[in-house]
Amino acid sequence: MITNISRRLTTGALAIAGSVAAFGFAGAAPAQAQAVCPLPLGQVFSNFDGNPCRVGDKLFTFYASSPMTGPINSGVLLIDQILTSTIDRHTFNYRPSPALTQGSGTFIIDYTIEIVDDPDTTENELLTKMFKDFSIGYDATGAGNSGITVDKTVWSDAFSGMSLIGSSMASSSTSASGAMVPVPADVKKLFVRDTFSVSSPMGSLNSITNDFTQKSIDIPEPSAILGILAVAGAGAFARRKS
Repeated sequence: MITNISRRLTTGALAIAGSVAAFGFAGAAPAQAQAVCPLPLGQVFSNFDGNPCRVGDKLFTFYASSPMTGPINSGVLLIDQILTSTIDRHTFNYRPSPALTQGSGTFIIDYTIEIVDDPDTTENELLTKMFKDFSIGYDATGAGNSGITVDKTVWSDAFSGMSLIGSSMASSSTSASGAMVPVPADVKKLFVRDTFSVSSPMGSLNSITNDFTQKSIDIPEPSAILGILAVAGAGAFARRKS
């Protein structure tokens, strides 16, 4: 009986050790080639359709928009990142051209943002990072800040899916900056829907900005895991000998 238990422990230890070894070398795997989002001037929004682009360890992919044609496509899209010792934030900034007014109707933009391996760093962020929170905000000038409403709704499984994370909203009647919405642990991809409109004849929306922050995943060192396995294996061996 003890011999069988020992064999199962040894087999399990070897399997886990193999997984740890594979994890340890995962960062060395070459990343798929991904177009880099144009900076610092951004791009015309119509170019984003069918052309996913990456900034650092974030890949942005267009899914749908409403309306599908017209002024929405002439807007400017600027995707960027802010990295410091305390900040790890990516931004998705859309600037309608011309500015959004009451007569423009409602604009909706669906896209995904996901964590990928940044080929310009030594770590594999797909394994070491996860989303922390998100928010939306907008910019309007003076009297133009009237009748503006922006909403950012996010899922972790699909657009209008079962796994709704939450919404960040901003408006002329509340604040130009929406609340920060926390993201559940271990989420690596977000399905984002931005909805924005102007209901006042005085209103004029200059831009909307989506902020996404992330944090590191606490991962035990492979050497520590192997050390635990070694102790477990030695204990099993000792029990077998006795």
